[in-house]
Amino acid sequence: MASTCDTCSGSGVIVPKGGECNFCGGQGVTRERRTVNIDIPGGVEDGMRLRVSGEGDAPATGTASNTNAQTTKGDLYVFIRVSADSKFSRSGADVLYTASIPLTTAAVGGEIKVPTLDGEVKLKVATGTATGDKVTLSGMGMPKIGGRRNASGDLRVEFKVTMPKYLSANQRAILEMLADELGDKTAKRIMNMGSNSASTKSDSPASSSSASSHKNEGFLKSAWHKLTHQHDNLSHGRPADQAKTEDGTPEEEPKKAARSG
Repeated sequence: MASTCDTCSGSGVIVPKGGECNFCGGQGVTRERRTVNIDIPGGVEDGMRLRVSGEGDAPATGTASNTNAQTTKGDLYVFIRVSADSKFSRSGADVLYTASIPLTTAAVGGEIKVPTLDGEVKLKVATGTATGDKVTLSGMGMPKIGGRRNASGDLRVEFKVTMPKYLSANQRAILEMLADELGDKTAKRIMNMGSNSASTKSDSPASSSSASSHKNEGFLKSAWHKLTHQHDNLSHGRPADQAKTEDGTPEEEPKKAARSG
């Protein structure tokens, strides 16, 4: 009848008491810290776990170890923590980006440069773009893990219209002109670009002399008045009370003929 030796556990070797290895204490392994290089696949998200086969603890095979323990090396589990980016944010495999555009570009449209994961691309801005409007660039996001080969998410661009906090006199005048043209009655008026439009429609004698009062108006006001034809019906002739002769002297009224008594 055959049986396993209780002393050597069938190894055929015994270690006398006090004769164990000073480094491993009879476990057959020692603990040490080392650095392992691993490949991070594209598209990993925060909180994911990667398993690296064969990079875990070595099995204890010494005489002082458990005879029923496994005899192969374990696995190394790596937990992923993705740091925040100053430009982009994520929603799964989709990349999110906020593009700030000037008020003028949002109003009349234009073209801007948008950063992507592979460099900058040009993106057209539609006329009348408002804050919160979005544009999707297909296939320019993060790789999809577990999806079909070479599958990627999208890059979603959200527009944010930047408003000027301070306006120069010319800038305010132009915006007030635009408010008049659009019929905006709620916009605040300071430059009063369209304040003379009503007076130019009057046929009273006072309107005949108002042309001279606009000779010294600024360039923007003059251009606006010409564009809107506000002064087309002003009298550019000389009033009767200011009529002058050819030499520049005031013209005298004709004298009445004297009567004989």
